[in-house]
Amino acid sequence: MSEEQQNNRTDQLPSLVNIRSNRNTSQIDLNFIQKSKTIQSENWEMLQRVKESLESKAFSNFFSSSLAKLPNFKSPQELAKVLADQFIQNEIKKGKKREAKSAIKIQASQPQTSDSLPALKTPQIKLEKNKFNNVRSKSRDKIRELEIIKEQEREKEQQNKENNKLAEKILKQKNKLLSKDTQRQKEQDKSFVEQSSPPTKVLKNIRHTLSITKLQTPIEPISQPTLYSYFLGGGNNSELIKRVFDMRSDWHQTTNTARANFRWQQSNHGYKYFKLNWHKSHKELLNHFEFHPEISNKKNLLMNVSAACEILKSNPFDIIPVTFAIDFTDPSVESNISAFYNFYNKNAPESKQLTKQDAQNKLNEIKKKLRIAPSKEKKQLEFQMRDTFTGPDYLWLLKPTGLNRGRGIHVFQDIDNLVDLLIDYQYGYHEKQIETYKDENGQTQQKVVQYLLKTSSFVVQKYIEKPLLIKNRKFDIRVWVFLNTDLNCYFFKEGYIRMASEEYKTNDVENIYIHLTNNAIQQHSDKYGQQELGNQLSFDQVSEYFKSKIDFRGQIVEKMKEMAYFAMRTVATKINKLNRKFCMEIFGFDFFLDELFNIYLIEVNTNPCLEESSPLLQMLIPRMIDDAFVLTVDQIFPIQRDVVSKFPVNNYSDTENMWQLMGELTEIQG
Repeated sequence: MSEEQQNNRTDQLPSLVNIRSNRNTSQIDLNFIQKSKTIQSENWEMLQRVKESLESKAFSNFFSSSLAKLPNFKSPQELAKVLADQFIQNEIKKGKKREAKSAIKIQASQPQTSDSLPALKTPQIKLEKNKFNNVRSKSRDKIRELEIIKEQEREKEQQNKENNKLAEKILKQKNKLLSKDTQRQKEQDKSFVEQSSPPTKVLKNIRHTLSITKLQTPIEPISQPTLYSYFLGGGNNSELIKRVFDMRSDWHQTTNTARANFRWQQSNHGYKYFKLNWHKSHKELLNHFEFHPEISNKKNLLMNVSAACEILKSNPFDIIPVTFAIDFTDPSVESNISAFYNFYNKNAPESKQLTKQDAQNKLNEIKKKLRIAPSKEKKQLEFQMRDTFTGPDYLWLLKPTGLNRGRGIHVFQDIDNLVDLLIDYQYGYHEKQIETYKDENGQTQQKVVQYLLKTSSFVVQKYIEKPLLIKNRKFDIRVWVFLNTDLNCYFFKEGYIRMASEEYKTNDVENIYIHLTNNAIQQHSDKYGQQELGNQLSFDQVSEYFKSKIDFRGQIVEKMKEMAYFAMRTVATKINKLNRKFCMEIFGFDFFLDELFNIYLIEVNTNPCLEESSPLLQMLIPRMIDDAFVLTVDQIFPIQRDVVSKFPVNNYSDTENMWQLMGELTEIQG
């Protein structure tokens, strides 16, 4: 609105003479307030308050006191406009202050939120705070109960859906069979109709009547069996797990990890162990323990075995080869490398030994290359290794701690070679591997794949230079150890021997087919399988080979069982320290023998190879898996099954479980 328009409107305002003479504000026309510039910006509720104020004595007093303070105006109308505007603004400000005070009082009388409570100090407010916290806690508990109930309802609903789907599938199959019978019956009826003799018509009518009677017979309802579902993560011959479950009619495969009753994966990546302690109707069994690296990690195996041997005051290197842990994330890495190098130089052949001063200079050079910070801790290895580990070539092994299937292992005989490997692995070591696959025509093909291996944790282990040989070739022994949900430890009665493809010699460290017996490596050798199928021998074959020297089953297998149980007991309080429910695990234990038939534990694998690469493994591995499931899966999820195993093994009854109980995991004490 322009200034000229406002002035035109002020000319129409009532005269101020009557106000001065009568001192009566009730005669002020309401149009004056409505047409005022200030009032036009307020709502009608405020307008009513202003009207009541103008009619009160407050405006009269305000008007009288203001006349003396204001300068002369051109017209009474202009003076009235200014005074009215000022009074109205004052009343609006007073009204807002009163509303603010009222709001504060109301807010103080109401329950406060947790964010505002700390600023209030009165006892009443503290009482309200405690009351509020109690209500909030009860609300959370109630919400949690409701969530659990909803989760159970969703589980039941999902289970019913799966049961209904299976029932529909069975019903469709049955109806399909009935329809085939009906079609066959119609064809027979047709053949009767086509015959011309009168008796045939009678027979046709009789058969037609029988056919109608058969179709009108109500189909008996199919009872829905109790169903369980399993999830397979793939890899490492996971199809074998499916074959084992196919022998259990109450189980079916699912792709829904949240709904699976049993999960089988190569690693425990994605497992939510914290859910295993929930008290809920949906049970879930996992094939890995949460803290299995306590024994499957090479560094942890060394630490736990060494700690147990310290309690028993025995030599750990009577159980495992001489081993040093080198972890560049460990503050004591400098002392570990010093302990290794001092042992390395002390036990080296005379031609390779350095004087004390030269050895110290070499050690300083190594630390400088590896950029290792000094450590206050000083370590020395007090135990000695057996003579079967020493030889003129003085070979050692470097093993990354987190890899399996022979990956990343290097044989070295020179300390400078070790330092170069340690540096390469920290920046990323490019390793080439040969992978086997099948093409579109089903033909087996091979390709070279390059991997980037990057790690900062290793073990350096003394290589056995005088191993026990079979047909002049190196070998090791794979056995299986099983830990069930109750931490009962089992030993499988049969294992197998893994043979190298080429004859043993120590002057060729580059030929991995001489030194590493893992099937994942040996299968790429040109000589693989030439002497044994899959480069593997059974316990019976080895027993026959060494029968003139030692009782393989009575002495070697029993000793491996004893050492495996000891190794498992070293992690008795660690592998399931949070007491999770429904975990199980099958471990692969690898042993080797020296030429004096001393046995050593090489490593423990959390994901042992399940590839059926020979007739021997095609017989053993399915039975090993099936019998493990009998001890766990069939106990937690009861089903009706034939007690006779579908996976027979030579010299064993089909009703016998081949897992032999070694005992419950108990802590080793002095």
